[in-house]
Amino acid sequence: MASHPYEYKVLVEYISPEEKGKYPHFGHIEDQEGFSSTLTDVFQHLPESIPTGWEVVSHDIALSRNTVVISVLIRHQKRISAREKTG
Repeated sequence: MASHPYEYKVLVEYISPEEKGKYPHFGHIEDQEGFSSTLTDVFQHLPESIPTGWEVVSHDIALSRNTVVISVLIRHQKRISAREKTG
């Protein structure tokens, strides 16, 4: 049986308010601006987190309680070993 041609990894970033117990209210402009600024910072540095030769397959931004969870699925093609080539 042939193996899958790709290897996958998931990159995850958790973003929580600096003050414990503080919950953002996204109806307030200040919280919206802070959230947008934080996401911009994370995504500006994202390319540094992706190793050379890997590609982004999908991503997701979720909110769980007061924590934003950003996940990025990446993959790269596996190298075929001599053993796999010969069966």
